[in-house]
Amino acid sequence: MANEFDGILEKIKRAKENILNLQSEIEGFFQKSEHPVFSKDDNQLLLKQIEYHRNLPIPLRFAVLAGEAIHHHRSCFDHIAWLFSSVSHRASKEARFIEFPILEKRPTKDNLFTSYERKIKGITDVRVRNLIEKLQPYNTANPVNSLLHVIHQFDVMDKHKELVIVTHVAGLQVPIEIMRRYVTYVGNDPAANNAALKEQLKSHAQMLPDVAFRNFLNGETEPVIQGLMMLQNFTVECMKRFDILP
Repeated sequence: MANEFDGILEKIKRAKENILNLQSEIEGFFQKSEHPVFSKDDNQLLLKQIEYHRNLPIPLRFAVLAGEAIHHHRSCFDHIAWLFSSVSHRASKEARFIEFPILEKRPTKDNLFTSYERKIKGITDVRVRNLIEKLQPYNTANPVNSLLHVIHQFDVMDKHKELVIVTHVAGLQVPIEIMRRYVTYVGNDPAANNAALKEQLKSHAQMLPDVAFRNFLNGETEPVIQGLMMLQNFTVECMKRFDILP
């Protein structure tokens, strides 16, 4: 039987579908390009390939799909605020203010109500209110590097300002079987040094063109798919903390 939190689960599923679809489209886009793999042995060719990809327009659709996934992540948090609010509050005129607050700076006495309390006024469960407060970016050492802050800022940008910005980047790819062997080896003996396996890892590695967010954490670029999966996993873990996901 469906419950009122099932919609959040569907949003999480849809966000992951968006990420996987975007990954397929990015891979397909570069596979069809003139230089789907960067040269490892020919520096002159490598410079030509770098220039080619620097001037290769990135489809706007990539930013649209990334923005859709991020919006689903942000929406999950707002649904938390709505679903934990009392039925009477949801039916009141104050319902239009219901929102999951995400604040970079701790609210002051002057703005505490409008920026924070008004948004969760209908939530009476102390555990839920405490958890919302603990998740606030202002409780972290560097609020702008909070993944919750990233979700909020990227969603605001995508909805009201411009498409989430992506740029060219190169990514290292290793065949999954080789990587699995290496991870298993290191996992069994972190201090071990298998030169042959490392050389095999290096020889099979390919440098591939990719796209990235321009400003992710610490103002650095981050491959789009890797960044989105970080936000996806973070959202899932947060929803579990509210005890609404299996």
